[in-house]
Amino acid sequence: MQLEFHQLDRRWEHLRVRHAARQRRLWRRLAESGQQTPIVVVAAEGTAEHYVVIDGYKRIARWRQLGRDRVEAVVWPMSEAAAVACWTVRYG
Repeated sequence: MQLEFHQLDRRWEHLRVRHAARQRRLWRRLAESGQQTPIVVVAAEGTAEHYVVIDGYKRIARWRQLGRDRVEAVVWPMSEAAAVACWTVRYG
């Protein structure tokens, strides 16, 4: 699904580790090939059409820098707490 940036809540961004070399590769790939992997979001509680970002913060930043106004996303059908825990176990 396509989401506009104003629909995204990036409250977990501060937990991400930054790797400069990886980020440069990702940013170059996005500029050359476009978004190949959707970001991961969950529906924000109590609001319609808003989503909490679980994974994809760097893709969002680069996509905005490239002047885009939407990003491809996949919605995980679970609570925010479950999604953060799942992501942490898998990637953290």
